[in-house]
Amino acid sequence: MWTDEQREKYKDDGRRYPSDLTDAEWERIRPLFSGYDTLTVDLREMVNACLYLHKTGCQWRYLPKDFGSWHTVRTWHDRLRADGIWAEAGALLTRAVRRKRDRAPEPSTGIVDSQSVPSGPQRGARGVDGNKRVKGIKRHVLTCSLGFVLAALVTTANVHDTKAAGILLDRAAEDGWDLDRIKVDGIYVGPRMDAAAHHHGLDVQVSSKPPQSPGFTPLPIRWRIEATFGTQTNRYRRLTRNLEQNEAAAEDAVQIAAFNRVLRAYSREIDPNA
Repeated sequence: MWTDEQREKYKDDGRRYPSDLTDAEWERIRPLFSGYDTLTVDLREMVNACLYLHKTGCQWRYLPKDFGSWHTVRTWHDRLRADGIWAEAGALLTRAVRRKRDRAPEPSTGIVDSQSVPSGPQRGARGVDGNKRVKGIKRHVLTCSLGFVLAALVTTANVHDTKAAGILLDRAAEDGWDLDRIKVDGIYVGPRMDAAAHHHGLDVQVSSKPPQSPGFTPLPIRWRIEATFGTQTNRYRRLTRNLEQNEAAAEDAVQIAAFNRVLRAYSREIDPNA
């Protein structure tokens, strides 16, 4: 039985698909696409198609025809990935949301963690995470203290977290993020982690759950990145497992989900009913 509250929450808002950009959202990010000169496609539709793909997890050939040819969508999907649009848009919106929440636009605290994900039947490199017994890839992610993604790296699942951490921190620095400290769990220790932290002048703060604590125990600040992983794998079906044939495409899937999540957060800051 539907309640009035549920009917209000899930009422039709006029969009064709729930993943489509609203007019306000498109106006916010349209300047990022102003450099693309095209007379044959609607760039907003190409963005909508990318979001639809990652929200629903459908195959390329199953994209609805109203987006146009899936070949065209795939071409723009790969072009936008190569240009780094999703990470750039995500960084712009992250700073905007932090301002709206009375935080400094440039975060000083980051959170680092990884998520091992099984791979699908497609071709591509994969490894085995012996600790979690997962055969596939590992997503290494750096977020701010609000849980918004600052950098992402995908490796095979057998790569140790400390080996990937240095590359992840390098990417964040290249994208303009200048952190003072990072929150990590107990696996991020040892010479490689010390070297990576020293290179970037970071204070590494290790936090682990209390001994003999049953089940999952949320830790201050670090729970944000757990929520980020949960949101990505539960609300973006393309991320429930790895369906990409290479690491660049897998990283792009993370960045699209991160962009969409922070864009929705920005919309709610502007309009709480969005």
